[in-house]
Amino acid sequence: MEIYPKLGATYAKGERTWTFKLGSMLRMRHLERKEDVQRYQGHQYTWIAFDELSEWKDPYCYTFMFSCARSPKGVPVSIRATGNPGRVGHGWLKLRFIDGRKPMNMYWDPEMRMYSTFIPAKLEDNLLLMKKDPGYEARLKALPPHLYRAFREGDWDVAAGAAFEEFSRERHVIHPIPIEPSWKRFCSFDWGYARPYSIGWWAVTHEGRLVRYREMYGCAKDPVTKRPIYDTGVKKSSVDLAQESWNVSVAEGCRDMVADPSIWSRADEGPSVAENFAAVGWNMIKADNDRVSGLARMHDYMKSITDDGRPLLLVFDTCYAFIRTIPVLAVDEKNPEDVDTDGEDHVYDETRYAVMSHFTLPKHKELVDVRLQPVQQSYDDNYDPLGRS
Repeated sequence: MEIYPKLGATYAKGERTWTFKLGSMLRMRHLERKEDVQRYQGHQYTWIAFDELSEWKDPYCYTFMFSCARSPKGVPVSIRATGNPGRVGHGWLKLRFIDGRKPMNMYWDPEMRMYSTFIPAKLEDNLLLMKKDPGYEARLKALPPHLYRAFREGDWDVAAGAAFEEFSRERHVIHPIPIEPSWKRFCSFDWGYARPYSIGWWAVTHEGRLVRYREMYGCAKDPVTKRPIYDTGVKKSSVDLAQESWNVSVAEGCRDMVADPSIWSRADEGPSVAENFAAVGWNMIKADNDRVSGLARMHDYMKSITDDGRPLLLVFDTCYAFIRTIPVLAVDEKNPEDVDTDGEDHVYDETRYAVMSHFTLPKHKELVDVRLQPVQQSYDDNYDPLGRS
């Protein structure tokens, strides 16, 4: 009502339809229940927009309307949607638009045969609201912590009952940077066949900071959309995985691997998983598998920052499996000192092995007592999180 009349459009209130000068029409309609979508079957639209898409618990209505997005006259077709994290549709929207993707980047969607992108929004983007209602932000603070981060920061990494509420992409995730030759490098490994395997490559700075700079994650993908199929492995043999991981490590001098002690066991007369890795050159080290101490130490690394004001654990933004799975891990309802092992916890397990290893403990003990409040700044493209000029 504020904009379209200035463009020469007229509004038919009874039909809830805008008509523009050249004859194009914008129809305001509803789609509340699944059965409502049937009334649009056979329609054709060159532009479709959804408000509050996250209020739908599954993508049925959204994907059904793709059949109506067509253009017999050759007019470009586009689809737009808005939504808030923390609502009932949080999971499927995060998987479809956010996991493994960078905001503002365009990605080809083979299912829709269109490009798609995620545009994040924060309170600062709504300048009018901040000016007219300055108390709104204070009222948001009355919400539970995960909902405050969802509504205030537009944070899609939040989840009710999350084990790592302290995790934040702005604080812990960085653009790739050069790894200094003098930094210690090692790997952590959680084996999986029918379930995903996870290997993380870590660098330990002179100050004791842990930097995850590479990963290999054996999660199956949908053959059409190429999106991860949650908690389903690729069934790769340990012999092949050992050789592949060694090939990307040997040139950089990384040969130590901290792994789940269970992979030293033999199921039959053949070699164990650990022996297959050792055979190609890996120096295999049994991890400390104390789950309670491991969880506590991971909290220390994520919450603690060093005297330079930066987190003790940083992750390259190319480590998609870490960024996707760690924020949504839930606390075990029966044991609050552990995570829910029914979740996709493979990256968590090998990260736990890393922080409990002897490669990190000496420096960590020196730094854990100099904690400050978590850093609230964002990292831009030119920001070096390790403080080098």
